[in-house]
Amino acid sequence: MSDYTTTTDSGATCFRCCFSFILTLGLTSLFMWLSLRTSNPILSIQDIYIPALNKTLNSTSYKSVYIDLKLDNVNKDKGIYYDPLNITLLYYNQSNSSGIDKIVSPISNYTLRGFYQGHNKHTRRKNWTETYGLPVDGGVVFKLDLETKIRFKILFWKTKRHRLVVGADFEVSNLGQKVQKKGTRLKSGVPEYFSGKFQLRMLLVSFSSFALVLV
Repeated sequence: MSDYTTTTDSGATCFRCCFSFILTLGLTSLFMWLSLRTSNPILSIQDIYIPALNKTLNSTSYKSVYIDLKLDNVNKDKGIYYDPLNITLLYYNQSNSSGIDKIVSPISNYTLRGFYQGHNKHTRRKNWTETYGLPVDGGVVFKLDLETKIRFKILFWKTKRHRLVVGADFEVSNLGQKVQKKGTRLKSGVPEYFSGKFQLRMLLVSFSSFALVLV
């Protein structure tokens, strides 16, 4: 009888140890996944002013444009290192009355210095920049492209650089101002770092670990 009791107690102890190990492994995997999961910053055009297109000024001699950009780090516990930000302002040529074709003409290029942005921080970059070849009429659709490389700071280490390319179209009125009053978000077709397939792989690794332990 005592041998049976001892065997039963040993089995229960082994079960508790296995359960604790699986629970610890699961929590560790979940913590790692949440720690590595990142989101690209949200970049948007808050304001644009092109004096040369302001009809009330009755002058096309102005050669500069005012651009107000907003950069939002939406990660709650990860900082972002930005390399220099290359910004290009373009406009769509109207080849005929049927609409706007796909040909774009650059009118300004400038570079913002790289910087570090803390987690859950918001940054504004307001600049006057010189232009060339401005269209003479308002109601034109413009395009702003931004290209840079970013790294994420996760706990005590930094990720590798990855390229971030975003852009957006916007219309300028006869007053030289962006028609859309709200911020215009710069969008990208590039997948976010450590998202999508990477996060799926992390989940598969976690589930595989559980399966191996249970076997």
